[in-house]
Amino acid sequence: MSISEIKPNIIENSGISNHDIEIRPYHLIKSVCTYGGIRCPLHGDEIVRELIARIKQDPTLRIKLVSNVDEIPYYKNNYKQIDKQDVFNRKRDLDILQKLGLIPGDIRRARYLFELLFQRITTPYGICAFDTEGWEGCKFATSGAYEGIRNQSFSAMVYLREDEERNSYKKSSVNEIENSDTLYIRPHHLMCMCCHYDAGKGNSPSNADNLYEILKRIQEKPDINITLVEGCCMVCDPCDGYDPKTGLCVHGGGLIRDYKKDLDVFQKLGLMPGATMQAKDLMKLLFERIISTKEICGYGDGVLTAYEWSICGSPEGNGAYSRTREKGIF
Repeated sequence: MSISEIKPNIIENSGISNHDIEIRPYHLIKSVCTYGGIRCPLHGDEIVRELIARIKQDPTLRIKLVSNVDEIPYYKNNYKQIDKQDVFNRKRDLDILQKLGLIPGDIRRARYLFELLFQRITTPYGICAFDTEGWEGCKFATSGAYEGIRNQSFSAMVYLREDEERNSYKKSSVNEIENSDTLYIRPHHLMCMCCHYDAGKGNSPSNADNLYEILKRIQEKPDINITLVEGCCMVCDPCDGYDPKTGLCVHGGGLIRDYKKDLDVFQKLGLMPGATMQAKDLMKLLFERIISTKEICGYGDGVLTAYEWSICGSPEGNGAYSRTREKGIF
């Protein structure tokens, strides 16, 4: 059986609105230090060990960040019995959430969280330890354990596809594209293909996707059928963010914004998922209805509302798409 014949195991309720594990935000940092060889003296050993084991094996793992920060009682509480460690951890939770731009109850895939963590938090000092008396915190905050793992990138913590596996999927999926009578493509990838092509300047393959191969197949056979789909498509097999076991995208930037882009393209084209058209007619419709990537990738107004809704290319539109649209692909 070829790789392309292996069907993903689509799991019910696999969407990002559900979660697989709950952790406190400070467990993110603690897991990095623990993986770096530190026996952290602060709370959460058992959950951190479970977290490390699961993120190394499951690229689709969904993590819910929880905290007791909003459970502070009425002011007549007996402050003589206050748990100083609990107070310290509440502050850690909020420090981390603020830097990540998240709040308690947020759910994200593991890869996303560790990419964001390493991007925005360079050291645990100032979060897990302070030079204030009574707030000293973790004595290992300056050990360099966190920084050492961070310098290796998020892939040191989270499962990432091996190059050998990706290359195998690349070969198999390219063969499928070359021999298929129908191409299955998510609609916004047609725009990515145009940006990649850039009116002929970007005429080369990539190990990260199959945009070039899809373009070549369309150019060679303009009347080939294209079925527009939601979710991962024939472009995705070699991507490091594609999980072949489930057929899901776990890429940091592709979790949710690309699903909106797909639906926005469907709406602009007046089509629904599963619609099938000849490539030449579909590309003609695409270029007639979508003038600029600003309409889709810039959400129409070019306004960045949150990290998760990052804009691909310029907020005012990618010139490569416009040049391809003007020249055409045939």
